[in-house]
Amino acid sequence: MPLVEIRMNELVYEDTPRYDNWLKLILGSVLALTFVLGILLLFEDNAGAWIMLVVTLFDALLFYEVLPHRYQIFKDRLRILLGRPFSINIPLSTIKEVRSASGWKAFAYKGIRLATSSKNVVEIIRHKGWNIVISPANRDVFLEQLGYALNIAPVRWT
Repeated sequence: MPLVEIRMNELVYEDTPRYDNWLKLILGSVLALTFVLGILLLFEDNAGAWIMLVVTLFDALLFYEVLPHRYQIFKDRLRILLGRPFSINIPLSTIKEVRSASGWKAFAYKGIRLATSSKNVVEIIRHKGWNIVISPANRDVFLEQLGYALNIAPVRWT
């Protein structure tokens, strides 16, 4: 009789975050402001201009590294991919509940706020660790697939 192989690293579903125009406008404005100041300072103070241009580059790199790029659901965990090499792994055994949330939680939330949109907000309530809000592009499919993964997850500790 053959043994049944359980692959925990098998990807069940992958989604991208939804980015609202207001967030793009805010991030673009921050980068544009420091870049324009750097250009204007070229005529007055070269050191200040270079500092502002380095700040612009640093801010762009920081935004790239801390904002979510993808959400991956595996059979044993949810992984939120940030800029390489950073990611957040959430074991399914620590998730108590997953549900749709109101849009205001994208702006103010007691926990980790990785929502990049006020639409499609998903709240992940955990019994071990911080609660998290995210905003996948397709909330309904994401919730369905995560619910499926939670139902087939290995033994849960309560």
